[in-house]
Amino acid sequence: MSAPQALIEFFQKEAGEYLDRLDQLLADPAAPDAAAFLASARALRGSATMTRLEGLPDFASTLERIATGLRDQELRWDQRLHFAVRGALVELRQLVDKAAAWADAEQRRARTQSVALASVAAGYLSTSAPAESPTAQVVPISRFFPDDGMPAILQRNPKPAVTLAQRFRTDIAAASDGVAREAAALATSPAGPSQLALTDGVRRALLGLSDVAESYGASSIATLATKMARAPLVNSAERAGVQGFAQLLMDRELSDGHLAAQVKQTNLTWNGAPAPQVAIVSIDSLLYRGHSAVARAREVRDQLKVHWQRGSLAQPEAQSLFEELSDLLDLAVTT
Repeated sequence: MSAPQALIEFFQKEAGEYLDRLDQLLADPAAPDAAAFLASARALRGSATMTRLEGLPDFASTLERIATGLRDQELRWDQRLHFAVRGALVELRQLVDKAAAWADAEQRRARTQSVALASVAAGYLSTSAPAESPTAQVVPISRFFPDDGMPAILQRNPKPAVTLAQRFRTDIAAASDGVAREAAALATSPAGPSQLALTDGVRRALLGLSDVAESYGASSIATLATKMARAPLVNSAERAGVQGFAQLLMDRELSDGHLAAQVKQTNLTWNGAPAPQVAIVSIDSLLYRGHSAVARAREVRDQLKVHWQRGSLAQPEAQSLFEELSDLLDLAVTT
């Protein structure tokens, strides 16, 4: 449901003025006037809320939260964050122009750009307390559940996966799909200034992937995604590496153990290590039987104890160990 046409036209004119003010504030790469930045961003969000165009208020709200973080000294400002915010303003202006013919495509674009901007901003959380405060500020949880009619930032997944491991693979694959699409667009783009924006899009998607992996405790994936986001991404080898990494994480047919091994090898390859030569090994030497299965089961048991002590039994690695232990119990009775 959207607002009447007359209100949409009023919104487009009003939003254009707010965006003009924001463009003026961000004309200089230095940190903008925080109070003026927040005032214009808040006004833009309020105006977007009246339109009832799904996705648009969320995008404007993300911009407002960045302005609030800058004012409260919770965000560090540098050239890359400045570039991301300027890019978001360009996207917002284009979406405002399409407000009269708002459709699913515009809604998806607004939500995607909102998530991408939030992902970039998440990497700029201040590591030191504000000068006027001797201790770090505590962000109240109410900040994530606004009382102004905006959707809550924290929401329960309406379609939760059966297990944490399955949800992990689903979320990682979805984040990787965004990386793959951004990397494909960069790989097929002609040389020129437009590649700068496309490269930044790849970086935002990689940082979003890192955030997803970190939320599940998958530090190897998060670390590699962050390394890739910090790379120049100017040569074909780097771009192909990013695409290959994304495709690997999207492969739902791989077991968790095989995926972990492939991520480890991808990390080594990205760091310049040569790929190992695959030796042909007899299958008999890989199959546990009888006492060897019992011995291996004890090793797996000890590894699971470590996960239990750390409180990480829900991680994919622990789930893989549970499955292996189950198989070993069957093999232990063979000779």
